[in-house]
Order: sequence, then structure tokens, then C-alpha cells
Amino acid sequence: MLEECLSEEKKIIDEELKNYFKITLKSETIQNTLLVDFIKKVKEFLLPPSKSPKRLHPIILISAFSGIANPHYVHEMMDDVRSISLAVEFLHNAKIMHDDLIDGDVTRRDAPSYHIMWGNYLKETYTNKDFPDKEVAATEFGSTMAILGGSFTNFIGTQILLNSRFDNELKSKALAEYNEAANFITKGLIIEEFMFWNKITMSLEQYLNIAELKTARLLEKSAKIGAILAKGNTLYQINHLSDAMMRTGQAYSIKDDILDLEKDIMKGEKKFPYIICVQNTDEAQQKTLNELYGRKDLSKSEVQEIINIIEQTQAMLIAEQFAMNLISQAKTSLKKIYPALNKKSEEFFNEFMDFGFKRKY
Repeated sequence: MLEECLSEEKKIIDEELKNYFKITLKSETIQNTLLVDFIKKVKEFLLPPSKSPKRLHPIILISAFSGIANPHYVHEMMDDVRSISLAVEFLHNAKIMHDDLIDGDVTRRDAPSYHIMWGNYLKETYTNKDFPDKEVAATEFGSTMAILGGSFTNFIGTQILLNSRFDNELKSKALAEYNEAANFITKGLIIEEFMFWNKITMSLEQYLNIAELKTARLLEKSAKIGAILAKGNTLYQINHLSDAMMRTGQAYSIKDDILDLEKDIMKGEKKFPYIICVQNTDEAQQKTLNELYGRKDLSKSEVQEIINIIEQTQAMLIAEQFAMNLISQAKTSLKKIYPALNKKSEEFFNEFMDFGFKRKY
């Protein structure tokens, strides 16, 4: 059921995005040629020609709305809900633009990441021209445009919420949640960067806090915005759904760390498996980690040596179990929703939680 829902809704959301950019690019307010080019790059990033994004955040918003709202209200407002769901997709991509720049990631969705896209644009512009330090200029230009792109894309989300057909009280509440999500993401990035550059190994509590801020909160706010627009009950519906998605988001972060273990080792990032590992190493294992982890230009054998230590300390198994426990808690919160979500939405959220834990990519 989940795969079918994700596939069907993703197609609709992709069409909504195409229509949004079509209308925006025809707007008289952005007819400056350079601004048009800028928005076309945003479009290219959100609608890549290669690997298409999953659109999880807007689908969560839509599912929360349709699971709580009166069926007649769902029928009346579904087109508007799908349009407004683009807001959280834009916010998610704003985060990615900034995150990829900070992490130095050169690809995203089997295509250049946003800052690399702009760097390539500059190099292509000066292909047949004498331009000193072209690579340095491309890096600087790409970085600048990624900062501006993330800020601009975040702003698009707020405009989508403000321009929707929902009444002003609902829009005000939804916008407050959206802005809070953006605030949480920024705080998570700040804390993570401070700890990385000051070589501070996170405690488990600090890790979960960052996972909440950077990942879980946007999942939670996506669901909460949908529930607010559905006129859900705060105490018995919205709060329980929010808690369920918060724990699911933390589990997603842990699963990401499990799947990205080798990449994180190469970058010297100390994520969940490392945090658990260092709590269970013997003296020899700790000595090896101190010598290798975070060192540049690790060989394949050295990366594998680190992986072996992490596996020997059962850190991967503990990470899987921890994520599983979070999903179990999320499902308990989902069961507390009263009146309950309709059957289709309840099945969606339960399967979505399992999908997050069991995924292989």
C-alpha cells in the first residue's frame, strides 16, 4: 500500500511543482533575465532529469490532512492541500542545498549537488574565455549561490502557505510551524558544525537532539501542518501524531548513519555507530580509532579496519535495535490518536515507519 501511495502522490506532486515553476517563470515580477536563470536552476534541482526525489514530506502532510479531516472537507480542499504541501518540499530542499555545501557533497540524486551545479554553470560560461583561477571562482560562486538558493527556496515555502485558500487562522498556525521547522534545522546545523570543527565527540543525548533538529522536526512539522489544516484536535490528535513522527525521524537519522557508515568514516564524521562504538572499545581498539578516525586520505584497508572495530563492539546491532525501539514508540503514539486516523492513513503511517527502518538506501 505504501509503495502505491508514494508512487501515485509523487507523480501528482511532481506535476504541482512543474506547474508552480511554469506560473512563476511567467510572472512579470521576475522577468529580469538573471533572476529567471536563478529560478530555472532551483527548478532543475527540485525536478532533476535523473533520480527523482521521493517527496516524503509533502506526502506526509497530505496523509495527515486526509487522515483527520472530515471526508467532505477532504474532497473540497484536497487540491489546495496538495498545492500547500509544496511548502515543506521547498523547505526540505533548502536544507539540502545548505547541508550539501557544508558537507562538501558533490552529488545529489545522481546529479551535481546545488553548489556544484552553479560552479559548473560558471565554468561553462567561461569555456572559451581567458579567466584566471577559474576553479577557485567556480567554487566561490557555487557556494554563494547555494547560500542564496537555500534562503530563496525557504522563502518560496512561506509564500506558498500565505497564498493558499485556507482561512487566515489556519494559515497563521501552519506558517508558525513552518518557520519553527526552519529554525530547528538551522540550530541543528549550527550545533553539528560547532561540534565537528571543535572535535567534540557527541554524547548519545546530543546526537538525538541534533537528529531531532535536523531531520525529525521537519517530518513532525509536515504532519502537524497537515493535521492543523484538517482542523484536528491538538491534545488527542495533533500532539500524538507529532510525537510519532518525531521518533520516526530520529530512527531515520540512525538508519542513515548505518547506511552511510563508510562515507562518514571517510569524512571523519562521528555519527551514531561511532558514538556507541567508543563506549565499548578495549584499549587497543580505542588506540586504533584515535590514530585513524578523522585522518585524511584513509586507505580502503584502514576504512575497513575501522568498520571491523565498529562491528566488533556490536555498535551496528545496537544502532538497529535503538532505531527499532524508536519505531515501536512511534507506533504506540499513533495508536493513541483519538478519534483515530482513517484506515487508509493509519496504514500509510504504520508502513511509512517500517519503510524508514527497513530501507536499504
